[in-house]
Amino acid sequence: MRARFCFFYVCTSTFMWGCSPSKTDSSTERGPNSSGSSSDSPDSPDSPSADSGGTGQGQDGPTWYTDVKPIVESSCVSCHQEGGIGEFSLDGLDAVRALGASVIDAVEHRRMPPWKAVDGCSDYRDDISLSQGEIDTMVAWFEADMPEGDAAAAVSGTPMDLGGLDRVDLTLAMPEPYTPEGDEDDYRCFPVQWPQDTDGYVTGYVVNPGRDDLVHHVIAFVVPGSYAEALAEKEAEDGRPGYSCFGGPGVVDLADSEWLGAWAPGAVQGALPNGVGISIEPDSWIILQVHYHLESEATGEDLTSIDIQIDEEVSTNAWIQPFADPAWLMSDTMSIPAESEGVTHSYSYEMAIGVEFQTANLHMHTLGQSAKMSITRADGTEECLLAIDDWDFDWQRTYVLQEPVQLNPGDTWNVECTFDN
Repeated sequence: MRARFCFFYVCTSTFMWGCSPSKTDSSTERGPNSSGSSSDSPDSPDSPSADSGGTGQGQDGPTWYTDVKPIVESSCVSCHQEGGIGEFSLDGLDAVRALGASVIDAVEHRRMPPWKAVDGCSDYRDDISLSQGEIDTMVAWFEADMPEGDAAAAVSGTPMDLGGLDRVDLTLAMPEPYTPEGDEDDYRCFPVQWPQDTDGYVTGYVVNPGRDDLVHHVIAFVVPGSYAEALAEKEAEDGRPGYSCFGGPGVVDLADSEWLGAWAPGAVQGALPNGVGISIEPDSWIILQVHYHLESEATGEDLTSIDIQIDEEVSTNAWIQPFADPAWLMSDTMSIPAESEGVTHSYSYEMAIGVEFQTANLHMHTLGQSAKMSITRADGTEECLLAIDDWDFDWQRTYVLQEPVQLNPGDTWNVECTFDN
């Protein structure tokens, strides 16, 4: 059985730190603060109203029905629809016209769709970003006063293929419904005991958000059964389902926790890449960390679950491997002085064994600005795995490499993070 690193590699510090364009204004910090901010919507509407748009019939430039509608239907409405996690609907011409300037600004500056990987670093599956041609089309349409065009010539978009499982062997759900609290963000962890009494491999999963309009993302952690008592005590503290957590599984030592998987709107789910599997021991606990985004003013209960595909044997054992300087985690060495900009921390590790990367991810908290993960080959050449130059804590995702990348003994694994404070 060959060893492969699968899925998630993090640029992190002591508590899986993060980023945001906001800055602190007080004393020196050790790592980013934890005041996550949300930036998934365009600015306030200030575009021309639907009445100001021309019909566009007979024009040579782009129109809604033939050019812009298929882009919006393919890349926007999976989130921006009634009841979706997007804070407003873009389902139809009138809705897009009403937010025209804000939509075009978000598209032109590549804030939406939320694909943060720098172009040219590596190749990934399931790229949801818009091409430059699509961006140019939308900008030209807006500048021409958003003409409608000929409805008889309408072109439909292709909704995102979000994947799925061939079969569902197990469904793990939050033990009981939870009603989020707060004005912006509520991070809550829900422990669920792994019910299988034999060793097995998770070979695929699909997260089922109970409320599309509330659930911003979900991370599933695996922790040893020895934490059962600590988890029960933590959950009982405020008398509500689950317990508050940010940046990790909370009461669990990060060194004892492993990632099973993660989901955010627009993520493609289903079988793990290339037939790999993640081993789960019988006495484990699964912790579902759910980020509830409350700026949409949606209210009510959520009951999120995760469907899992299990196999007794796999050809390749995989795991999700966080990667960071141990000194950042153990010795409080990642200093980010107050009022500082462009503070960079990096770490490199020379490999003694050969492994294969299936996916890549970068993770910081609210002070992060940019990050990069790369390989320096034994001959000195460098290969980029993932680079993000406009980090946004609210838009993290796992990037599945188009082809697995082999890391050989003698190669060096590098991670670099830059922060403002």
